[in-house]
Amino acid sequence: MAEVVIIHGAFHELWGPFRLWVRWTPSVLDGLWNAGVPVQDVSLSRLQERSQVAFWGDLVRPEPRSADQQPDDDAAVDGTVGPTPDLADLLDGHPAVAGADGAGLDALVQQVARDTNARSMELLARYVLDPDMKSRVHERLERHLDSDTRVVIAHSMGTVIAYQVLCTRPDLQLDLITLGSPLGDQAMVFDTLEPAPVDGRGVWPAAVRRWTNVAAEGDLATAACPRLADRFGERVEDHLVFNGRHAHNVEPYLNSAPTGAALADALGLPRRR
Repeated sequence: MAEVVIIHGAFHELWGPFRLWVRWTPSVLDGLWNAGVPVQDVSLSRLQERSQVAFWGDLVRPEPRSADQQPDDDAAVDGTVGPTPDLADLLDGHPAVAGADGAGLDALVQQVARDTNARSMELLARYVLDPDMKSRVHERLERHLDSDTRVVIAHSMGTVIAYQVLCTRPDLQLDLITLGSPLGDQAMVFDTLEPAPVDGRGVWPAAVRRWTNVAAEGDLATAACPRLADRFGERVEDHLVFNGRHAHNVEPYLNSAPTGAALADALGLPRRR
């Protein structure tokens, strides 16, 4: 089994585990580099050999409509198909949306972020309310976890999945890295967790020996509670990073120095101090 297991969030139902694995592992390597790891000693192929993506997006891929069905504004709710995360890349500098100061693009990106966050919460509600879906999603992570696993990296809704699965695995001892996590959102997430919080404090996951949480400035998913130590105790090591216009995107989270440092420590990789 893999030493590094990565679990994704919403909006990946049109991809697959190998596409994400190939796309994201360079950002993981960049994170190690940013943390001061001598990356010449950590080849991309070696990193990929040690890592796997726990993929569950296909479980929420929508069924095609029949020819007589017309698209409507609610179609994305059941299918979780949201705005493309790379819209800012496509439109950056385009004269139709960007004024001299970029205000037009900034406004558009902010609207995309709000729409994406709203639809992520809709998918999260479906996960919470549908026991069958929750069981199937949890199994996708479970199949990658064993005594070889040293660290789980979870992004967005994947942090909620990882937390609840790791609470049930006292047989494991591993590190947890959460990126762009909504776990601290009391109304939408925190109060719905299993196991339930005790006296306002989230239960520490039985499998986790060290928990590093990374939130980004402007990430709507973390806005309600960017510091998970406020919900789960001071053992959580919180970090704030800047991801620019891509506040919630996984790549800038993965390549940030706090993520790289936490991964390096989990794998026992040396870092230049």
